[in-house]
Amino acid sequence: MTASVFDSPMFTKLYPVGEAARLFTHSAEIRAALLVLGTLAKVQTERGDIPEDSAFFIHRSAMEVQIDPAGLADGVAKDGSYIPALVAAFDKAMEAPDHSKYILHNANPQDVADTALMLRLRQLLTQAETALKNLPESDARATFLADLRMIRETCLRVAFTEAPDIGTAIGEALKLGAPQDTRVPIRTIANWLTLSGDSAATSAPTSPENAALHAQLLGLNALFQETSDAASEPLYVPQIALSSLSLLNMATA
Repeated sequence: MTASVFDSPMFTKLYPVGEAARLFTHSAEIRAALLVLGTLAKVQTERGDIPEDSAFFIHRSAMEVQIDPAGLADGVAKDGSYIPALVAAFDKAMEAPDHSKYILHNANPQDVADTALMLRLRQLLTQAETALKNLPESDARATFLADLRMIRETCLRVAFTEAPDIGTAIGEALKLGAPQDTRVPIRTIANWLTLSGDSAATSAPTSPENAALHAQLLGLNALFQETSDAASEPLYVPQIALSSLSLLNMATA
């Protein structure tokens, strides 16, 4: 069996997550990070921080370049983050050192990773909202939808707290909120997903699969809420997100 049922073509109908599965692939992660890097360059040239022709080249290349995730493995093992390795691969793929030297200019790699994750979580929450709206009307459903509106306003924000002017401009371009440390917001989103999945599981017909996934969701979120670092997020967030979406989809079946 695969390490996760959500990676398995055999289990895709037993634990349905729909389009949400694509949000937790390396392709989606890299694409989101490249979008942030391209937007960063565009914002920096508007401020006069980097040359306009270099920003244009970076921004355009970020939408076109293809990066092999396997090629980032050594860099991730060394740095604990995929962004430095991605920047190096992006630099090489651009084949324009006079321009590519401005990729991630005077910016924090973790800010790019955090903002890229927020972009994917925004899409995930849209899918969770759709799944909730497919459930029968109830007070619980209304509460979760109201809480979701609050989460979108308070949690879906860019990072770049050390450069708030740049962060605000990136947020406006990407339709995310003002700069904020993302550690707490990510956990708030995970908690909302867990509570909505929990509600769906308890209202849906009980099955062994439902019960097992429900237990996994509650256990993972309990452990995740005890953490406060970025390193724990790749381990917990995808499983929490997809477990919640699966339970919501099971409840509508």
